[in-house]
Amino acid sequence: MVIKKVGITGLGIMGRGIAEACLGAGYQVTVSEQNLEYLNKGLEDFKNTLERLARLKRFPREIVDVLPERFTGTTDIADFEDCDLIIEAIPENLEAKKELFRQLDAICPARTILASNTSCLPVTQIGSLTKRQDKVVGIHFFNPVSLMKLVEVIKTDHTSTATLEAATAFVESLDKTVVIAPDTPGFIVNRLLLAFLSEAMRLHELGVSPEDIDKATTLGLNHPMGPFKLADFIGLDTACSIAQSMNEQLQAPHFAPSASLIQKVSEGKLGRKTGEGFYRY
Repeated sequence: MVIKKVGITGLGIMGRGIAEACLGAGYQVTVSEQNLEYLNKGLEDFKNTLERLARLKRFPREIVDVLPERFTGTTDIADFEDCDLIIEAIPENLEAKKELFRQLDAICPARTILASNTSCLPVTQIGSLTKRQDKVVGIHFFNPVSLMKLVEVIKTDHTSTATLEAATAFVESLDKTVVIAPDTPGFIVNRLLLAFLSEAMRLHELGVSPEDIDKATTLGLNHPMGPFKLADFIGLDTACSIAQSMNEQLQAPHFAPSASLIQKVSEGKLGRKTGEGFYRY
């Protein structure tokens, strides 16, 4: 299957990053938001970002110059009906994702692949209300999309070989590296990461400072970033949400969010994006 036009639902951080990667690789892109206010704000921010990147020679100027021909926004998912691939990038709510896939299934032609960018929810369940479960797949990008080379492609028990191959070829066309992940909570990266973060935070609760734990992992394990700086970068609310979801799905207490993480989130100290998390910025 040849993918030419990509639909992206959601213009948040991940949606914008995926759109940038797709446009840069030469795809036509349609993005959606839930209402006109969010759409117009998201489009303005995104176009300003591309213009700035083009000035810095980090995004093709020739694409920015013809952006209206290659990039459109909508609040009506019916405008996705001619897309070859749709990537869902809405918040991590299983029922909302299932309903969106049901609606997309009803309006898209049989060839369209439906992909989720979920970081931890079961892709099988997300696509369970569709009549094309063989064309449902996970395509999990990492933040920031422009810098992170890895993408997990998640195969369900129903995903066809043709869909998996098309999704893999698409991701590789974005100059990303693919790993094929099982449809299990957290897939590969977050399954390992959340256990690591949880243990680091429990060590902190025993009296070890975030600075010493980060120093130990960067110098002792040769990690480029310690778990507390990484958690602040990801967003403590995001880390907490993923940990809660994985604990519920796996019934494994070591994935449960730590008391220190829950407290930070309750105080609105979410990491870099709020200026304070385990560190001040």
